[in-house]
Amino acid sequence: MIIFYPLQVEAARQGSRAALDALIHAAKGPIFNVAMRMLAHREDAEDATQEILIKIITHLGDVRDVNLAGAWAFRVATRHLSETARLGRVEKMRMTFDDFAEDLHHDQGDAAHLGLTEIEHQLALKEVKVGCTLAMLVCLSRPLRMAYILGDIFEMTDTEASSVLEIPAGTYRQRLRRARSTVSGFMQKNCGIQSEQAQCRCDNRIAPALKKGRIAKGFTHLDGDQVGHRAPDVITQDVAVLEDVQRTVAIMRSNPQFAASVPSLVGQLLDQIS
Repeated sequence: MIIFYPLQVEAARQGSRAALDALIHAAKGPIFNVAMRMLAHREDAEDATQEILIKIITHLGDVRDVNLAGAWAFRVATRHLSETARLGRVEKMRMTFDDFAEDLHHDQGDAAHLGLTEIEHQLALKEVKVGCTLAMLVCLSRPLRMAYILGDIFEMTDTEASSVLEIPAGTYRQRLRRARSTVSGFMQKNCGIQSEQAQCRCDNRIAPALKKGRIAKGFTHLDGDQVGHRAPDVITQDVAVLEDVQRTVAIMRSNPQFAASVPSLVGQLLDQIS
């Protein structure tokens, strides 16, 4: 998931600022995408990404084999997110799947009266869909959540994922089975994309989400899209991708690659090192 070039790792260990910058650039995207799915909140994910990058930078000298530095860095990230990271704002809600189902069934409303333009409506629809899948993941315990993210969203093999998590393959497979069964069962019962019999429709979640400030008119907080930055047909295509999938895993995988910025503290740390 993280690709570090051995020569850059060696140079970074010798104090090269350019090499450190390159390693951070290579690591920040993969780390942030795992962090977003683990924490379901951009600011929390950015904070966790920053903490992980600092760990990687400060412990780079501990890597014995520079050819395996990328795998080591990804293990640092997954360990931090599974065991060390502070509870995020969504996690602190302590929401169970039953709580989430009740919220989905009772918090719906007609978006027709909101006066949204077509672009604003499509952006809001995309934000609701992505936010729902992220919140759903947070209903899982951290161990099950990470197993699901690695296995079903990032499509790692059992061997790869168990190596990353440093647990026996059998333990990993058990976690993945439990996570799959729970998520799939919930979506089949509640998600209108997954099942025509399910009551929840994303379009009916727009008005409540706007009212509660979970989303903002004309802006999608989760991946940075804004009105005027993307053509209407591109936004519509993104939404269509989410609407067309009919399997639980495909719905999860259809979320965007979340764009991250390198937090300022990392830059400050680099200044101290160099």
